[in-house]
Amino acid sequence: MKKITAKLIKYFMSIITIVIFICFIFTSIFLSKFYVNMQYKELRNTAENIYNSLKSNSQISNVSFSTQVSGVILIKDNSITPLTQSKMGIMPFLKTIDINNLQEKGKFLTPMNEEFLYYNYPSDIGNIVVLQNNKFSSNYLNVVYIILSSVFLLALILSIPLISILGKNFTKPILQLQKASLDISEGNFDFDININTKDEIETLSHSIKTMASSLKKKYNLQRDFVANVSHDFKTPLSIIRNYSEAIYDNIIDEEEKKSYAKDIIEEVDRLNGLVLDLIELSKLQGDSYTLKKDYFNLNEFLTEFIHTFKSIVSNKNMKLIVSSPNIEVNADPKYIHRVLYNFIDNAIKFSFNSSNIEITVSLIKEGAKISVKNYGIGISENMLDGVWNRYYKHSERGGMGIGLAICAEILKKHNFSYGVTSIPNSETEFYFVIPNDYILLESTIDN
Repeated sequence: MKKITAKLIKYFMSIITIVIFICFIFTSIFLSKFYVNMQYKELRNTAENIYNSLKSNSQISNVSFSTQVSGVILIKDNSITPLTQSKMGIMPFLKTIDINNLQEKGKFLTPMNEEFLYYNYPSDIGNIVVLQNNKFSSNYLNVVYIILSSVFLLALILSIPLISILGKNFTKPILQLQKASLDISEGNFDFDININTKDEIETLSHSIKTMASSLKKKYNLQRDFVANVSHDFKTPLSIIRNYSEAIYDNIIDEEEKKSYAKDIIEEVDRLNGLVLDLIELSKLQGDSYTLKKDYFNLNEFLTEFIHTFKSIVSNKNMKLIVSSPNIEVNADPKYIHRVLYNFIDNAIKFSFNSSNIEITVSLIKEGAKISVKNYGIGISENMLDGVWNRYYKHSERGGMGIGLAICAEILKKHNFSYGVTSIPNSETEFYFVIPNDYILLESTIDN
């Protein structure tokens, strides 16, 4: 992390350099002009004071001059009369000035390369010209430059150790995050990270903790998934191998061969179904399928399941009850059929004998809620969050649990909300909600 500290020092020094450079330019251009204008104003005030003194016949020596005034002359009838003793010995150089073309204010350069400021104040007693050596302005700017340079050097001297300390404090939590990310990459999700910076880095640490918790859960589920898949594939494969060996070795009679062959076909179909479910889930999660939505009557659609599961529920002395208003919904009927088939099939599987399976459609504020409720062993609270995961497996009934994961992906593609509630050893309800925008009510249908 020394690179970050070095970058901070580099950037900070660059900022300081740019700021000082801008200050130098501002001082050279704007401050210099401002200072010179202030000097002209002061020279004008001096000229006015001299004029007032001369008009009142007072001694010009009584006028308070700025210490920077180099001299004062009176120009009348093309003649020059010094009013004060020149401090800088400028009188010999006044012969080089065209007194008739003097502006109100300005500068002139002597043969000795000395620059003077002057202010020409016209009056009824003549033009009073106040002169000042411009070296005072240069000295003033030089002082400003020295101060800016000192500030620049002092800022550099103080910034390097200061930024080094700040850099260490800044990089310390980053190093913790780096170590945490390495732990995650190595499969260690139970790391200790405590960052209290009250900024985005602390927020990032919370996000990494959440990610680690989620990855740990998925890692454990994936591990269980491999075990479940191995078990679900091992059993039918063992049956297929044993039955095939028996047929190959010809140790069974013709009647048994047909029975074995039938069992082999059933196990192959079972394996094929598992593989197709995995492929289907992968396709849904990969966005490679486009829903084929259409409006269909929901009551008629649900009633068909009574005939579909008639033989299964009768064997368990159960009833399938459908209650739905006469509405049409916009969805993919093929995939909604798969969702409800899975809900009903699970409901029958986990229900007590002689109980009812209730398929109910209720109109709520959000839309039409379709629920499948059964009365049976239920699902424990700590397992509810995992039922929609593709690695989920019920501890009592087995199976890969991939059906509900497929249902979840189908409902997500439809933008339907869904969920499950359960009371162990009592009842379980799986449901999803079709939004109002996807529903045609009975009055609309009749019209």
